[in-house]
Amino acid sequence: MKKVEAVAQFRQMWKEAVAWNPSLKNDTVARRCEFNDYVDYLQKDGHITEYQAYNWSNPF
Repeated sequence: MKKVEAVAQFRQMWKEAVAWNPSLKNDTVARRCEFNDYVDYLQKDGHITEYQAYNWSNPF
């Protein structure tokens, strides 16, 4: 998986999370933390390599 794909998937998931909990809309800290957790999940589940997980910067 490439970073562009991961970010696109995360943006869609975050959009759904905000729909369920509107207070998350402008919560930058929560979004950054959730993206880090998402990258960690991708690495642990074998979708990305350890190198990718440690070298991708957080776009949020």
